[in-house]
Amino acid sequence: MSLAIEDWVGDISQVLDRGFVLTIDYGDLAPGIYSSQNPNGTLACYRQHASGNDPYRHVGQQDITCHVDFTSLVRLGEWNGLASVGYAQQSQFLERLGFRSMFDALADRGLSAARAELNRIAMMTLVDPAEYGNFKVLVQAKGQAVDSELLGFTDREAQRAPIGNPSYCPVI
Repeated sequence: MSLAIEDWVGDISQVLDRGFVLTIDYGDLAPGIYSSQNPNGTLACYRQHASGNDPYRHVGQQDITCHVDFTSLVRLGEWNGLASVGYAQQSQFLERLGFRSMFDALADRGLSAARAELNRIAMMTLVDPAEYGNFKVLVQAKGQAVDSELLGFTDREAQRAPIGNPSYCPVI
């Protein structure tokens, strides 16, 4: 867990009277992060789109980060008055928001073949588990927002989700 996360969550809770906190990251719940699959902990290094775990290699030429422990983030939120109202893998979250219908609608947008393909590739990276699809989405709420029904966290919502409407988000 990040040493600054407690202050960060406390600060957010103090300035938020009512509303949502949306956290998207490539972390996981505690059992996944602290499992035998991660014997070196949550430290991660990235250089030229390649991952590693040695912060002393390529000093000054790589990004050094750590995976978010969503279990700790949920607990800290609760201690600071933020209720967790949704948690999902990004690919599931986007699918439930109508991702597939927006993806399919690219064919009807009058784009050149090259531009349509670029949009398809960009969109697919958001749901591909080998790319960004394995990111996690956590929504915490405070005030009246706690009782809100949120799109993206149950299967039955995909038909009425906003991004299912092609005019909601323009393509490039």
